[in-house]
Amino acid sequence: MGTPDDARPDADEDEAVASPKRASRTAKAWGWAGVGVLVLITCWFGWHAAQDPVRWSDVGFSIDSRTEARATFDVYLYKDKDAVCHLRALNAKFAEVGVADVPVRRADGNEQRITGTIVTTEEATTALVKYCEPVD
Repeated sequence: MGTPDDARPDADEDEAVASPKRASRTAKAWGWAGVGVLVLITCWFGWHAAQDPVRWSDVGFSIDSRTEARATFDVYLYKDKDAVCHLRALNAKFAEVGVADVPVRRADGNEQRITGTIVTTEEATTALVKYCEPVD
């Protein structure tokens, strides 16, 4: 037979099993500081992207012949300036086979759907907007 002390484990062992070790205050502080830095970086990128004076969105394309492609896209003007959009046509190996610049007039509205024609050196498989920029 055993004594009552043998039947009941130590109180320290019960406490160690019942509650896992928690992170220290320093670890928590560094964790919150890291989260804060990530939030600041995300906000900075969002603010920077929101400052673009011209945005665009590709809508579609058509390959009209071996030497011509068309790109359709939406343009959004956020400043009172005209813009120019640079289009490109790519072949099956993603090589650039044609380029074109399409002017966008602010007088036609701040949201426009435009279709631009690109003359190509060989048959293209896609046509899209490379970028748009305001014109001074």
